Amino acid sequence: MRANLKKSFLTGLFVIFPLVISIALLVWFFRAVDNLFSRPIDGIVQFLFPGTGHIPGTGIFAGLTIILLVGLFARNVVGERVLAWLEWVIARIPWYRTLYSTVKQLTDAFSPANTKSFKKVVLVEYPCPGSRAVGFHTGTAEVEGKTHAVVYVPTNHLYLGNVLFIPEEMVQTLDMKVEQAIRMLVSGGIASPERLPLRQDPGKIPP
Repeated sequence: MRANLKKSFLTGLFVIFPLVISIALLVWFFRAVDNLFSRPIDGIVQFLFPGTGHIPGTGIFAGLTIILLVGLFARNVVGERVLAWLEWVIARIPWYRTLYSTVKQLTDAFSPANTKSFKKVVLVEYPCPGSRAVGFHTGTAEVEGKTHAVVYVPTNHLYLGNVLFIPEEMVQTLDMKVEQAIRMLVSGGIASPERLPLRQDPGKIPP
């Protein structure tokens, strides 16, 4: 009886724990973003309507609006030149330039504007014959007159890994989303599916 109660308690704990943690993180993120962007909005509202208190959610709305406007600005010619100038300035700031470049390279890898981002999940024979590793196909390159697939295989964290040049016919494309592969790698394989689904034509990677 005691063993069953203990097992039921642990089962309930492991069911509730990720739910509570995820909700707590969402609440924390909502409050952090709301507090970050709500101050100017609150100032404008209080100027127009004296005595009005903070309206929850205005910071989130302002943040989304700013992100959209920055995205629209960055996609035109003037915005590209301004961003290039800002990066030139940042590149001359000690310490911060290293942090900025690392974060930017990681985010650029998943940017929809980056044609070499991690858009395909592949399976390669690595690091020794008979073993397999999950990686991300990032492009193609010609090696000794033969087309090779450029595959990034994370070793520890997503931003640490090896870049491999492998003949295309030796690369198998997995029928898996990038988000699923990231979840599997970050969890140390705990979130791995029981079966790695291959595409119908696993040996060919579309350009």
